[in-house]
Amino acid sequence: METRRLGASDLDLTVIGLGTWQYGGSWGDADDADSEAACHAALDAGINWIDTADIYGQGRSERVVGKVLRDRPDDVIVATKGGVAWEFTDDGLRTWREASGAYLRMALERSLDALGVDAVDLYHVHWPVGDVPPDDTFAELVKMRDEGKIRWIGVSNYDLADLEAADAAGPFVSLQVGYHAMRRQLEDAEFPWCREHGVGVLAYGPLAHGLLAGRMDEQTTFPANDWRGRSEFFADDHFADRVAVMRRMQRIADESGRPGGVAELAVAWVLRRPEVTSAIVGARDAAQARGAAALAGAPLSPDEEAAIDAVLAEYPAVEREYRHGEPPPRS
Repeated sequence: METRRLGASDLDLTVIGLGTWQYGGSWGDADDADSEAACHAALDAGINWIDTADIYGQGRSERVVGKVLRDRPDDVIVATKGGVAWEFTDDGLRTWREASGAYLRMALERSLDALGVDAVDLYHVHWPVGDVPPDDTFAELVKMRDEGKIRWIGVSNYDLADLEAADAAGPFVSLQVGYHAMRRQLEDAEFPWCREHGVGVLAYGPLAHGLLAGRMDEQTTFPANDWRGRSEFFADDHFADRVAVMRRMQRIADESGRPGGVAELAVAWVLRRPEVTSAIVGARDAAQARGAAALAGAPLSPDEEAAIDAVLAEYPAVEREYRHGEPPPRS
């Protein structure tokens, strides 16, 4: 599988990375054995890196990845994230953003223990926090890097102002952010900034969180424990238009002869941007993981890009900011 260098790091990542948010149970029920099998299948299929986070099942996803690391420690680059705090209350799980240096040190130590490693290849600050000075965040991250606990530092879900503030505070090599054909706003500001500053983009949600896999319709619903059931992207007045865009993109993929259908086309669309190092695709089991690896198909052609642009121009309302499971700022 093709690899691309991540920003100013020495990490050569495959253009598909395995996402593990599903393993924590926020996308409906998860089975740890299936999750572990998905990791092994992804690596066997040529994917060389796995993305996780401490908040995914409050360590559950990291523990699954840790089991895989013990079996094949030299086969995989691991990225994890910290910056979402949690507590269990009488009303259930409460989460909030937390990016202080002291918190991130605690969170990293907890992640290293869950993963069963002494150091992580790439550590992202999961969300910016407005009342935490970036100097506080990055001073501690740099200390932990110098201690050998982190190889490379990244940020996640930062907008342009956050990127500029972080850049003044400390070094980072990557921006992990949600990006797909119906969420193009990043191309106006954040992507040009990353290109200018040598920061690689890791795109999560390239299949529009499952919509561009081609299996949904206007009547699609989600179980109560799936975050998509609470997201405007899947529930507002324009969801039917998003399904129509998916079907039009499926026709484009069919006309191009793409074996992976609309999902392969959607990933190729994301990877067309030079700022994007890799697209993160989730998989619940081994079969899905092999399918995710197979999405690393032919580059997007000019004709395909023009056809997709024409479809999106017909449905401008499908592009909007939306909640994708993010926690609120701390209160």
